[in-house]
Parts: sequence; structure tokens; C-alpha cells
Amino acid sequence: MSEKLNFKGSFQDRNNAMHSVLLSLYSFKENGVQIIYSPALDISGYGNNAKQAKSSFEITLAEFVKYTTNKGTLFTELKKLGWQVPRKNAAYKKFSAPRLEKQLTTNDYLADIFNSKEFTKTNKKVELPVAA
Repeated sequence: MSEKLNFKGSFQDRNNAMHSVLLSLYSFKENGVQIIYSPALDISGYGNNAKQAKSSFEITLAEFVKYTTNKGTLFTELKKLGWQVPRKNAAYKKFSAPRLEKQLTTNDYLADIFNSKEFTKTNKKVELPVAA
């Protein structure tokens, strides 16, 4: 896919405290549908072309952050996905996505992408609220 995977990935919480994380995105076609997948968040967007897939992914990402932040479960969900998440009272709030090696052993969908699909990998910076 020649078009870059640029999208909005900045979210504001009540305190405007944000932390940047780097998400790896995998873009591929399956059954004629363009898909963008983030294994670190286990979310995807799709469409008939790259532009639609990017738009879909952006909406899915925003809804994931909004929903988990409003429910107060963002940290819990990230931990379930293998993220290193800061303690609530930690002075320095740093998130770390799980390493690819770990994801390939625990995420069958990602392993299938690597083993059976032509894909493009892109890293994109996203801002997550630290007081979720």
C-alpha cells in the first residue's frame, strides 16, 4: 500500500495529561477488503480502500479510548493485552506496548497475518490519557 497510514491519535482526558505511545499497525487485504490492525490494542479498521480503512481505524481507536476511559478500564484493558502500565500514583506515567515476539506467541490473528498475508507495517504515535 503506497498511501501512508496517517490518522488522528490524540485524546484528551479531564486533566489533559497525555502520554505518547508508538503503535504498530499492519495493513493488508483479506477477501478484497483493506484492513488496518493494531495487535497492541487488538482493534482494526476496514474499508474498500486504504482511505476508508484509515477512517474506520481512527473511529475504532477513538471509541476504544473513549469507552475504556469513561468506564475507568483503560489500564485494565491494556494490562490484559500485555502492556506495561504505570501504577496509579506513579510520578512518571509511562505505557509500553507488548513486544512483537510476545504478541506473535499470544495473538493467533497476528501470527496468521505474518504467516499467510502480504502486509505493510507502519508505526504511528498515539496519545493515551494517563489518568484513565
